[in-house]
Amino acid sequence: ADRDVPADRAFVCDDCGHRWYYDRRRCPACGHGAESAATVRLETGAVVATTTVETTPPDVRAPNHLALVRFDEVQLIAQAADGDLSPGDRVRFDGSHRLRDGRERTDPRLVAVDDS
Repeated sequence: ADRDVPADRAFVCDDCGHRWYYDRRRCPACGHGAESAATVRLETGAVVATTTVETTPPDVRAPNHLALVRFDEVQLIAQAADGDLSPGDRVRFDGSHRLRDGRERTDPRLVAVDDS
């Protein structure tokens, strides 16, 4: 566990094919060791719910917009680029943002997909 995997990736069990988001020591479906699990890029998902966190740690942006999103069989909570997302919106990961001030690593945030 604790691999440095970009935010727009999900893990795939090399034994049963199950996909999950957060790094784990074992596949949540079959219990197979996850140390060799591959990762796949999450393409387009659908917003299930949103929230805004107004009170954050000193080094995290406020307000911090979050969305619960389903990407096929993977469901996750991630930072949204802004507070304009609503349930049912189609989203993807985009951009390069720091979660915390002073942190070197950057990750994409959720943005709406323009279906026009």
